[in-house]
This record gives sequence, structure tokens and C-alpha cells, in this order.
Amino acid sequence: MTDSVETKEKIVKAAMELYRCEGCKRVTMDQIAAQLHISKRTLYAMFATKEDLLSACLDEVHKEIGSSFCKLTSQVEEPMLLALYLMRNTVVINHRYGTMLCDIERYYPQIHTEFHKVHSNVFRTGVLQTLKEAQERNLLRPNVNLEEISDLMTSFMHKDHTMPQHEKEAYMRKVNEMAFTFFRGLMTVEAIQLYDSQEERFKEITNNTI
Repeated sequence: MTDSVETKEKIVKAAMELYRCEGCKRVTMDQIAAQLHISKRTLYAMFATKEDLLSACLDEVHKEIGSSFCKLTSQVEEPMLLALYLMRNTVVINHRYGTMLCDIERYYPQIHTEFHKVHSNVFRTGVLQTLKEAQERNLLRPNVNLEEISDLMTSFMHKDHTMPQHEKEAYMRKVNEMAFTFFRGLMTVEAIQLYDSQEERFKEITNNTI
């Protein structure tokens, strides 16, 4: 790894933490340089504008999304359980970077629009593939429109969810309850019987909080 690449990564990491805690509007380039004990000249040599740095930060969020999705798909074999994990995973990421994402949406809408488009595509693709597999295994009713369900889930999961911690935990429980009810309505009778017999496994998701 070259020095310039390593420096860029350190800048992005520090900026993301400051943006995540304080929002990107309040945090200045001077503050980021001071945090890293580097000169403003070095910072601007790596990122000519604050917008460039924000875009780099969102690229890292996108990489985190992709990495977590890959990890889930490699570890969770049952498609309906995987769909639930994908939903929860997206809520967690939205919460983790909520302050930063809200500020970018408000003050840098063009950057946010591009990120949201890519983020939504990743989520929708993962969900659609999972639902297709579930339908192939006769876990979903044959008349379920997978495209429409994927669109509905994508629309719901990418709303803003910034809120105090105690409200996040309540919201996470609500998401779990809604997800179980929602997916149960899509399942075949055989699938419902199968998943009812695995209630303890599902509690792993329900009991997890952000």
C-alpha cells in the first residue's frame, strides 16, 4: 500500500467518524486535518473539496453494505431467514450513519441521490435473489410478485431512521414483528409449519438490538 493510499484511508476513516457523530455540516476540513495532525495542504492534496471527501465516505459505506451482504449470504442458507437478516442489516447501517446521511441528504442532495440509488440497488438485488430462491424451494406462494415485494421492501427500508437509542431499539423490535408478519403472509402452508418449528432460531434476530 502506498503512502498516499494509506493517508487517504486514514482521512476517510477519521472523517466518517466525525460525520457520524456530529454531522457533515458542522465538521470542517480544518477540523479533520487537526484530528489527524496533518496540514490542510496534505488534506486538500488528497481531497480537493469537501464534496470529494463526502463521496469517498459514502463509497466506504457502500463497501460495508456489500461486504455485510456477502457475509450474510455465505453464512445463512435458508432464504426466508436470510431475507430477515438483510432487512435488519439495512436498518442497522441506516442507524449507524444516520446523522451523516441526513446531513448529506439535506445539504448535498446530489451526492446523496447517487448513493441512495446505488444503496437501493444493492439491497433490492439481494432481496430479489433471496425471494426467488425461496419461491424455487416452494417456501413462497406461487402467485407472489417478487418484483413488487422487492420494491416495497426497498422503499420501506431506506427511509430515514435517525432517532434516540431507546427509540431505535423499539423500532428494531417493530421491524422484526412486521417482517415476520409480512413474510408469513407470503409463505406456503408447508413453509409456515417449518418456520414455526424454528421459532427459537428466529428469536436471535428479534432479540438483537442496535
